[in-house]
Amino acid sequence: MVVKAVLFDLDDTLVSTDATNQAACSRAVELLHSRYAAVRGQDVADSFWKAFIPQPWDPHNQIDVTEWRAQLWHKALQEQGIDDIALAREVQNCFDMTRMASFKWLPGVEQMVRELQDQGIKTCIITNGHPKVQRDKLGAAEASKLFDVILVGGEEANEKPHPSIFIKACELVGSRPEESVMVGDNLKTDVQGARNANLLAAVWVNVHGIVDIPEDVTARPSYTISNVIELPQVLSLIQ
Repeated sequence: MVVKAVLFDLDDTLVSTDATNQAACSRAVELLHSRYAAVRGQDVADSFWKAFIPQPWDPHNQIDVTEWRAQLWHKALQEQGIDDIALAREVQNCFDMTRMASFKWLPGVEQMVRELQDQGIKTCIITNGHPKVQRDKLGAAEASKLFDVILVGGEEANEKPHPSIFIKACELVGSRPEESVMVGDNLKTDVQGARNANLLAAVWVNVHGIVDIPEDVTARPSYTISNVIELPQVLSLIQ
């Protein structure tokens, strides 16, 4: 079967989001220390992440996402006896600016995508998440200049792993599911979603070096790579 389209996840597939988060947190801690010399900045950052991971934005969409995150910093500061919402907002702004400044394609990604397109293969990004957050990331990376189609799950009726977003991506790039390959680091959204939509193949980017796939993950990838730029080697096996 000829591959006519490749659908990519964004975070920790095309960009090392973990690295951008670490850079942003380090800068936030530096800012906290500059304002309060005695503050345990890393403890504040750890507390922020503990609250951020399960709920990175207002589930009811009543509070702006930036303000929501500023409030998470505020609560983390209050745990150390610092009641300073202005500082919390400054820290969140610093966090965002640092994160976006470092949100760049992994080495080799741009060249790989161009080469796929030169072969007549359409390329698409399908990313889950809050529309503002994901659009800011996509803008920082100038994704629209590189990819043929971009879909943000938070703007669609359903996010990954629902088949509808994959089917829509295929329609927009002009391919059929059986001619399309999904590439991503998340087994439950990217690989399972590819299976749900009956795509030709699901390529798992095992960026974290997972040795054994958890038992609660039912979908299994067609192929496994450790870095997205290894994808052409996989495609040569499929074509």
